Amino acid sequence: MQTQKITKYLYGEMNPKELNDFEKELATDLDLQGELKLHQEIDQTILNEIKVNSFRQKLEFIHEKEGLSKKIFFLNLQSKWYWAAASITVITGTAAFSISKYNQPPDRLYNKYYEIWQPSFTTRGIEEEKNMDAILKLFESGNYLNTIETIDQLPSKENNSPKLWLLKGCAYMELKEFDQAIQVFRNFDTATYTFYTETALWYNALCYLKTNKVEEAKIQMQQIVKEGNSYSKEALDILDKMN
Repeated sequence: MQTQKITKYLYGEMNPKELNDFEKELATDLDLQGELKLHQEIDQTILNEIKVNSFRQKLEFIHEKEGLSKKIFFLNLQSKWYWAAASITVITGTAAFSISKYNQPPDRLYNKYYEIWQPSFTTRGIEEEKNMDAILKLFESGNYLNTIETIDQLPSKENNSPKLWLLKGCAYMELKEFDQAIQVFRNFDTATYTFYTETALWYNALCYLKTNKVEEAKIQMQQIVKEGNSYSKEALDILDKMN
């Protein structure tokens, strides 16, 4: 029961009464506090693993572009020597793909750092999750306009969900409707913190970059760095390149 409540809390699925009751219980229950912290650490580990896998794919792309031998390319990705060599490759072997470190145009920074969001949640088979499963399939198939339309057609009780906000905002980004995406991501400004908040802040900052809202982008990136968001390294890199 506690696990189910914690999951609903982290994923922003509690109604106002459930949220109020849970936070009251959380304030006095040390066991619940410990279990919540454990769930947060697990979620963070999953998010970091997704980012590591993305980095691995980038390294493979660099290897292919640089024409490295198959012997090097098929080194064990878990080996510390591979990662040491890969780091050197990234630093010294990608001059053809890099641009000046300082004062890079916002649009170019967006193109360098943007990657489509890869949803990591799964539906649980209960009635209210059936619509989510259909929406997720639309998004993953690249049917972004229908993703947005389907979300908008949901009853307000189901529509008011952080994971749907994130899906909708990212769908707008894929459709190049960045101002619309920003409006959706602003829902997170006043919502309770959830597993999706960090990702939404990151994509909102990228939208500001793409639309040349430089000061807004800087403020958002600075917030990401200050909060130790899982995208803080990327945000710090962008801030460095914008100065």
